[in-house]
Amino acid sequence: MNILLRELSPTVVKTIDERAKQRGLSRQHYLKELIENYVMQKELNENDKAYKTLIEKNTEALNHFSEQMQRQNEWLESMSDDTDVVREEV
Repeated sequence: MNILLRELSPTVVKTIDERAKQRGLSRQHYLKELIENYVMQKELNENDKAYKTLIEKNTEALNHFSEQMQRQNEWLESMSDDTDVVREEV
């Protein structure tokens, strides 16, 4: 698909040409990459935000499970201590 831009300032066109030349690209190829990257950036930002949210939720869940495991370990240790006391009494 083609896009035609009109009435760009000569300064802008000169800057585009300089940047394209620095990258070893034609004006057309440089602008194509620039536009494609710009359009994709929003999607990448949304994906990044979704992954960060997922990581935060997973971290919270892991912390919760870790606390639960710690409580269970403490309970098991206390039960083990009680069993040892009963054995000594017998």
